[in-house]
Parts: sequence; C-alpha cells; structure tokens
Amino acid sequence: MSPIPRLLICLPLLFAAGPCKAWSTPPHQRITKAALDTLPKRLLDRFGTEVAPLVEIYCTFPDRYVEMERFGFVREGPSPRDASEIRPYCVRPDGQPMHGATGDRDMDLGTLVYLFERIVTNFSERRPGEAARYAGVLSHFIADSLSPPHAATPEELRGLAPRSAEAGDIDIHSAIERSLPEFTLGARVPRMAGAHILTAAEAILKQCYAGAGQNSKDLPSMVKAACARDERTLDVYRLRAGVKATEIFADALYTLSRMGEAPR
Repeated sequence: MSPIPRLLICLPLLFAAGPCKAWSTPPHQRITKAALDTLPKRLLDRFGTEVAPLVEIYCTFPDRYVEMERFGFVREGPSPRDASEIRPYCVRPDGQPMHGATGDRDMDLGTLVYLFERIVTNFSERRPGEAARYAGVLSHFIADSLSPPHAATPEELRGLAPRSAEAGDIDIHSAIERSLPEFTLGARVPRMAGAHILTAAEAILKQCYAGAGQNSKDLPSMVKAACARDERTLDVYRLRAGVKATEIFADALYTLSRMGEAPR
C-alpha cells in the first residue's frame, strides 16, 4: 500500500481511541515555536501579542476540539472550555475536520487553501488574533501529516514488529511519536512556497506527502526501535520528521505573511 492511501486510512484512527493519538502537546508547541523563530521580525510582529498563545494554545486547537467534542474532556489551564468556541477554526464550513492530511489530495488541498485564505485575509484586515488561530491549526495540520506512525495503520505497525520482540504491552503508535527532542532550524531562512494561494498550497501539500512517504519507508526501523524501547534511535526519526514539519510550516507562514501585507 502506498503512503498516501495509508494516510487516508489512518486519520480516522486519531478519533477512535481517546484523546491524543498523535504528536503530544509539547511536540506541536516545539514545531510551532521553531518555525516562528525563523520569521523576519517585521513579519513576526504582525502577530503582535498573539505569538505566545499561538505556540501554547492555538496549535493544539484540533486536538482540544476532538477531546471536547468526542470525549467531553476539557484541559486545565488557559484553553477553550467548549468545542463550539473553536469549531470555526477546526472544521471547514462543509463539515470537513482540519486535523491532518487525509490522503485525499483534493480534500487536503481544499483544507490548505481554506486555511491560507483565512490567514491572508485576517492579516490584510489587521486581525492578528484570527490570523494566529488559523495559523495554529495550519501548524497542527502540517505536523500531524508528518507524524511518523500516521504512514501506517495500527495493524500494519504491529505487523512490522519483530516476532522475537516482546511488544505486547507497547502501544507502538504512541511509542514512536510521544515525544520530540528540542531543536531549532538554526540559520535556515524561510522561503516563498508560491506566488499565489493555490500554487503555495499545492507546494506545501506536496512536501507534506513527501514527508509522509519518507516516514513510510523508515517505519520498519522505527517499529523495531519502539519494540526494543530504543529511544535514542527513535529520536533520530522523530527529529527528522519534526524538523521537516517545521520547515514546511515556516515556509507557509513566511509566504502567507508576505501575501497578507497591507499596502503602504
């Protein structure tokens, strides 16, 4: 099975077994912060005071929406208290959730175009809070699309486990993606993904699918490491996926911030 149909199968599994079957909260926050840290100051300043909540809260909106909508679970601390508060940011008007790539290219492209349009429009109309909320959902979409075990179903993950491994007590999916080492993109400079919303969305989606494809190729090694509880090896793959997701998100943010610059 190719990696793209696998993504189509895997996304519904995120909603089937309780809260948090994807990157946990700290990885989402690290990916978002590392991307923001690469933006030129004049573009970062367009978010105003929304930078901190974008990192701490907005990039977790899709997970929090599922937790509240499906399970009635409300996190402690500063966060939405009801799913209805964040539904407009997490679900398209046609009812399609904006959580991570589904593997349906038209569906995923439509989600990116929708998010891109919302971000650019709110930047142009000087509504940094709204732009930041949609940017948080975009960060989550990209990060979950690059989450390593989303390239296979749970059955496929178990099938990759070595027969000699005593993996009966291991949730392989969670073991692979439960953490992400701290990192930065260093001196990497973000790039324009495209001159227009559609071409930029197509370029970003292509990169997301390519990252998922690489994860699919490396899953046997990841599963072997998970079964052996080899965190050092897993961190190599986690870091590669996290860095790639951050680069993609940084380029998307840079592109949308440039597009949404108000005329002077």
